[in-house]
Amino acid sequence: MKEIINVHCHILNYRFIPDPFFRTRSPIREWLLRCKLTWWFARIVFSIWPGKRYDKYHEALAMMDQDIHAVTEELVSEMKEAGIVMTTPLMMDLEFASFNVKPETPYRYQVMLVSEIAGKRPGQIMPFIMFDPRRRGGSELIKTALEKMGFLGVKMYPPLGYHPDPSSFFNDAEMNRQLRDIYEYCERESIPITTHCSRGGAYSGDLMLCKELVRRFCQPSSWKGVLDKYPKLCLNFAHFGGNEDFLDIDHQESWSHTIREFMRVYDHVYADVSYHEPALWEKTSAHYFDVLQRLMKDPVVKNRIVFGTDWLMTRHTWNESDYVDAFFRALPAASLRQIAFENPLHFLFPEKKLPPRIKRFFESKNIEEDQLPEWMRTNLQIQG
Repeated sequence: MKEIINVHCHILNYRFIPDPFFRTRSPIREWLLRCKLTWWFARIVFSIWPGKRYDKYHEALAMMDQDIHAVTEELVSEMKEAGIVMTTPLMMDLEFASFNVKPETPYRYQVMLVSEIAGKRPGQIMPFIMFDPRRRGGSELIKTALEKMGFLGVKMYPPLGYHPDPSSFFNDAEMNRQLRDIYEYCERESIPITTHCSRGGAYSGDLMLCKELVRRFCQPSSWKGVLDKYPKLCLNFAHFGGNEDFLDIDHQESWSHTIREFMRVYDHVYADVSYHEPALWEKTSAHYFDVLQRLMKDPVVKNRIVFGTDWLMTRHTWNESDYVDAFFRALPAASLRQIAFENPLHFLFPEKKLPPRIKRFFESKNIEEDQLPEWMRTNLQIQG
């Protein structure tokens, strides 16, 4: 029986994302996807695009055009089919991402909407709030979301325009103050943080012409100062360094190698395997799972790899079952249980219990503990 915890996914629609954010990256493709009048043409283009599946592109497009509650229902349906019992949608604060153009839905309203979703799906949808230290009053917003609105953890995305180290020259004094505030709070309260860490993904429009700075903000070595100052911080490096780096993990310059060394030094460093395309590509999957199973033989690293998919960023090619089944086919049952349930449980609930702040949130929604999923009541010792 499948019992999976997905530590990396997203609940988004077009109204959560600034329009210029699309146009700055893949202008032709995104124009085809965004403009409904061109969908017929997009169908032709994607049907002949090597390695791409139009049906998935069309489904992803339709999802992104829906209300955020409808997007959530799409996710929940795929979760059930894939055997995912809980997922942690990572919010994206893109109000400062692209040329001062704001998303149609303001970020604070996005937070409220996702909080409502968490209240309707207790123990199944447990979101992470995104922290951007450039936002005025950002640390206070994060604490409110964590303490009163049902958010389980914190999402960070440095390539959107800041260095993660609170002593960095690249940040102004107020940004560094907010970073220190959040790190101290999360370390003290055992709140997990997931940070984007791959060469792909989003980046600030302000940094488009300076890829070296994007790399500096994003690379795992930029977190060393943070981990030295806050060694008990529970930190997940999303994407385990990225596709190419993961396959080249023995190379000392690879990001995945750096993350693996961090795991050996710091007791609460994790890495998720979300958006690892080589796991699903026929030409690379054997090599990918050879690397993964070799890592599972390392007595430290095997306890720090956590499962994630990056839905709906991956939805243009794979649904949740596609991604999950690739790992089920390739991994021994014990290894799969380790990375897809035991390790995520330890990352998300380091004290092996439901945090009091989450209990208070459930109580505010009149949710009794015996209404929580059975797997949660059993593994977190909740009295129902």
